[in-house]
Parts: sequence; C-alpha cells; structure tokens
Amino acid sequence: MAKYPKVNYIGNKEKLVNWIIDEMPVKEGVVLDIFAGGCSVSYALKEAGYSVISNDILYADYVIAKALIENNNKTLPLSVFNKKYENTRVKELEAKFAFLSDSLYYPEEVKELSKLVAISEKLNGAEKYMMLSLIRRAMIRKLPYSRMNVPWDQIQKLRDEDYSYKKYKRKRAYHNQTFESHMRENIDAYNNAVFEGKQCKVYNCDAFEMVKKIESVDVVYMDPPYPSTMNNYDAFYGLYDKMFDKKKEHVDYTKKVSFLENIERLIKMLTGKTKYIVLSQNTRVKPEPNEIKMMLSQFGKVIVKEKEHNYQVTGKDNKKSSKELLFILEMEEK
Repeated sequence: MAKYPKVNYIGNKEKLVNWIIDEMPVKEGVVLDIFAGGCSVSYALKEAGYSVISNDILYADYVIAKALIENNNKTLPLSVFNKKYENTRVKELEAKFAFLSDSLYYPEEVKELSKLVAISEKLNGAEKYMMLSLIRRAMIRKLPYSRMNVPWDQIQKLRDEDYSYKKYKRKRAYHNQTFESHMRENIDAYNNAVFEGKQCKVYNCDAFEMVKKIESVDVVYMDPPYPSTMNNYDAFYGLYDKMFDKKKEHVDYTKKVSFLENIERLIKMLTGKTKYIVLSQNTRVKPEPNEIKMMLSQFGKVIVKEKEHNYQVTGKDNKKSSKELLFILEMEEK
C-alpha cells in the first residue's frame, strides 16, 4: 500500500487530507491543486482516484510532485549512490553552491551536496526527480526547524548536540548526519510512495499563469499561504530553487492587505473554467473568515466546513487552538 513519505513542509495538510477529500464536491474527475506545496493533498487526490494537475511556483515543491504525483512506476535503486560523476563537475557545483557554505551548512557538507547533485544530473525522468526530492528532504532535515531562513549562528548553536541536550533535552544528532545517510534512510519510503493512478500532470508556474494553461477542470483546490501566519515559503525553501537557477517571480499571497484582492482576481480568471473552488484557510487568518466568505459569495454559493486542528511548530509546542476551514464555492454559471 503506497504511503505519502516525510517531506518536512511547514503548513503541510498531511493530517487533514482525509477530511479534505471527504468534503470534495465531486467524487471523480480532474482537480487542479494550484498551490500544491508539499503535495500531500495532490497525493491524497491521486490515491482517491482523481486526475490531478499539481502546480507550485517553488521548484522545491515541483520536484516532489514530479517524483510522487506524475510518476506512476519509477523507483530509485540504492546503487544510485555509487554512480560515477566527474570531479570537475563537482568542483563547478561546489563553487556555484558556495553561498550555502557557512550560511546553512559547513563547507565539507556543501562539497558532499555537490557530489549528490552531480549524480542527479546523470539521471533522467522520474529517477532524476526522485533523487532531487531526496536531496531536498535531506537538506531540510539537517536544518533546525526544517527551514532555510534560520541564522547561521543559531544553526551552529543548535547543531551542537551538547548544547541542544542541555537546553532542550534532545541532542538532535540527525542535524549532523551526512546528506547521503538521510537519503539512504528515506529512499525506501519514497520508493514505496510511488503508485499508478489516473493521468496526472505537474507544473511549476505562478497561479495566474497556471490558469491560462487549463481549459476546464472539475475542481480547483486552493491552499495559498495563510495571511497573518507563518507563511514565508520563499524564505523557508527558496535557496533550493536558487541552487538550480529556478527562482521565479510570482504574485505574493502572504500579505493580508492584498490577499483578498489577489484571490478574487484568480477566481475571476477561473470563471467558466471550473464548477467548484475549494479554498483552505483557518480561523487565525487576517483578513478574517467572514471577509473571505463575503468575497467568495459574489461568485456563487459558499459553504464553510470546519475542523479542529493545530499546526505543530517545534517539539510539543503548538500554535494556539484554531479551526481549519474549507470554503466550498459552487460557481454561478455565466
């Protein structure tokens, strides 16, 4: 039985996917997951028998979607770590990735990372994206708080196992494991997550550009960054995009002053292209849920579903109690 693997993604919907799938207004057809993020919803939709179009502006998310959503049968053998590579290419990559040295990782770790990327360049198709998604997972796993915008002095402090144990009663030795050891630990989980579903497609676009690419889908699922919450995904994962020269400009959904305007523009573009829009938010967001519902109501009938849910931050600490919301919009025919 296929199972979604660990990807370490802030705001991931993994614990909410069963509820989201149950609340889908159609039980078959094509669903566009337009802000796919860590791809847990795309994965659950594929498992439930939908044809999925999975899109995200971040290349760090795109590689996950290529490996687990679009890919139906390709896995990655352990022998990949023995694949030959050119030392000259490793040197080139090491120079290219120098911005990570003494910023996210130690210099010797950047050299190891360069070797693994050099191996990925020898692969094709889904195997390449499986390798890249495992590299991404290892990079995030080695970082305190699983994000790339932690200051270097803090990273060094938290990677000191004695300090970590003294302060938090946890050594967090996994921060000091090699990239390859993390990848080897996760390769079976990623391989076992691969399964054959209905035809799925994957894109790496701004949401407005994505809408231009589709003619018609049954549902558009939207899980944009929640305004007024921990939502800086460019900072959390954008250095991965920078490594591969994939960093792209895009519309900013993180600011509460422009969030409603941007979502409204997106829905206007979707008029005539979908019957339903399902929007994830929660009770902590600003603008408040009632404002969101009012905006959506100009396009058709809106039903709001809610579920108790806390997003874990670190250790046993949770954000304050909140409810997860699903706004289900049935679009009026024009």
